[in-house]
Amino acid sequence: MSLHVYDGGVWREPLEVFAYDGGSWRTIREVYIKEAGNWKKIFPSSGTQTFSSTGTTSFTVPAGIYSLNVNVYGAGGGGSSQSFCGDSHGGGGGGSGGYQTSQALSVTPGQSVSITIGAGGVGGYYPGFCAGHNSGSSGGTTSVGSVQATGGGGGQKAGGYPAPGSGGAGGSPNGVNGSGGGFYGGGGAGGNNGTGHGTGGNGGGGNGGTGGNGYASISWG
Repeated sequence: MSLHVYDGGVWREPLEVFAYDGGSWRTIREVYIKEAGNWKKIFPSSGTQTFSSTGTTSFTVPAGIYSLNVNVYGAGGGGSSQSFCGDSHGGGGGGSGGYQTSQALSVTPGQSVSITIGAGGVGGYYPGFCAGHNSGSSGGTTSVGSVQATGGGGGQKAGGYPAPGSGGAGGSPNGVNGSGGGFYGGGGAGGNNGTGHGTGGNGGGGNGGTGGNGYASISWG
């Protein structure tokens, strides 16, 4: 159920509702009607929307909404590749994305809010026997308006060669660092922030793993 007003021969859904009270116009945040003995809220509506496709899009704030509840999760960094020149050493895991939950974002009805979903970092390429090793790239930042969480850092190749890679740094805030690779062993685990979003790519015994993409959700009403 929604609120409409009859204006100029046309029914329109208002973005905002005001009442004249004590000599001043005041914003009405909620409108109810009594139907069959029960009060029902008709303005504003409530809802939830999620965003998982990487890149930038926008969200138009619904009528009567002045605050959004926002969750953002940065993307994970890619793992670094193994190094192999007689002995095999694992790559470092990428850091997880940072995250923020239940953040209040002040908005106005009809406002366009920019939303960016970070892409997971690419794992480092393994170039072959005695041919070196490569770091993973960082994950992208996820943001809803001014609320953001940065991506995790890529797993790093070692300063010397051959040697295991080091783990990438977790994103901000709340990100988890990736683990370093093992001497004569496997790749390090990507950082895991426990949310199911933006996990770091594992370090390689071969190419490094790709980090998980970011994610965002908003709710209102």
